[in-house]
Amino acid sequence: MKKGFTLVELLGVIVILGLIAMIAIPTINTALNSSRDKAYNEQIKTIENTARTYMSKNSLKLPSQTEGSNCSIGVDTMQKAGLLNADDIENPKYKKDSTEPEESFENFNGKVIVTFTNNKYKYEYVNSSSVPAC
Repeated sequence: MKKGFTLVELLGVIVILGLIAMIAIPTINTALNSSRDKAYNEQIKTIENTARTYMSKNSLKLPSQTEGSNCSIGVDTMQKAGLLNADDIENPKYKKDSTEPEESFENFNGKVIVTFTNNKYKYEYVNSSSVPAC
């Protein structure tokens, strides 16, 4: 009696493994993309909250309290003030040579626009801005 597997048995195992891979790989990719999206949004929130902290320490730089007045704070400014470190500005969605706007930059180096609207200040991160600095 010979020991071992027949060619049919080996092919059957390979087919089963292929089917499992066809099901598992898209699910894993979806989970990875979802976690990158969440991390990206958390980075944006961190930068916007850091801008709030920066402006609370530099309240004289806030835009006037007239509806629609605004100014911007650069990520580099918050970094120089010691409020952001290198981990806070890494883009988790970065892909080299990507044409997608959210994936094309390795580090967040944009600005947070501070706008006075509805009797409160609104903070919004943008990649580039022509709004004057605070």
